[in-house]
Amino acid sequence: MRVEDLQARVARLEGLARGLAKEVARVREAKDPMLFLERRAYMKGVQDAIAGLEDARVTLVKACQRIGNGKLNKLLEE
Repeated sequence: MRVEDLQARVARLEGLARGLAKEVARVREAKDPMLFLERRAYMKGVQDAIAGLEDARVTLVKACQRIGNGKLNKLLEE
């Protein structure tokens, strides 16, 4: 797996998080047939998913930076 593959994963995670954020905005309008407690539980699940995506994204970004620094160090040594 290359850095470019990891960067593509980061972009996909960002897209998923944006989609879920839009879902949160829609549900907050409360124009659905869900009861308050149902909506609250649903929102918690979606917001937990957003947090998980963010954790995964940050981990991948750090890995990309570490790998990128390794490549830069190799270039500087040559």
